[in-house]
Amino acid sequence: MKYLKKINKGFILTIIVLLMLLIYAFSVEAKRNASKPQIEEACKDYIKDITQYAVLPENNQKLYNTNLNNKEEQENKEKEIKNAIEKQIEETEKVLKSKMIENEKAVKMQKDLFEAFLVMNNDSNKEVLTKYNKEITKIRKMDFDENQVTVTFSGKVEKETKYLDSFSEEEKELFKKGDFVTEGETMTLKKENRRMESNICRLAIHGL
Repeated sequence: MKYLKKINKGFILTIIVLLMLLIYAFSVEAKRNASKPQIEEACKDYIKDITQYAVLPENNQKLYNTNLNNKEEQENKEKEIKNAIEKQIEETEKVLKSKMIENEKAVKMQKDLFEAFLVMNNDSNKEVLTKYNKEITKIRKMDFDENQVTVTFSGKVEKETKYLDSFSEEEKELFKKGDFVTEGETMTLKKENRRMESNICRLAIHGL
């Protein structure tokens, strides 16, 4: 009889522990599900805030025919474009610092990538980016790991560039669209503190 009582006590304790684990698991899952709209919104806000600087101001979206400009004039115009890019980078860096966790290396990496994007898409001798809009079309999954979450999503990009028509004598400016969709992009977000129980804790972008 005593043996049975011991077994019963052990069995009951096991059941209690299992129930506590189940309750904890359900609680964590409920909090994660509740935070998903906030996480999705943070991702969309980040992309919106960053891509607003993907295109130079209209007065700097200039194309030049090197055959028609002297060297000094060409250098001055290239310097003008370079200064415009530097201003865009300064504004972008402010956004990155406000959105990303406090990590200078991570911020610098994103800033360098964005700078390379601007330089590549603003060659005044070839073509210049005039429009660039990016948006998340669908969240594919969210992988939670302690105090951070990796979001996988599909996106859509609307892109327009202008270039000089080399087949015309006046070399008119022409426009072309380059819209495309993206799949499997990821963004990792991390809470700013360790209070995982707080669903209202602001999420900061860890990387893109």
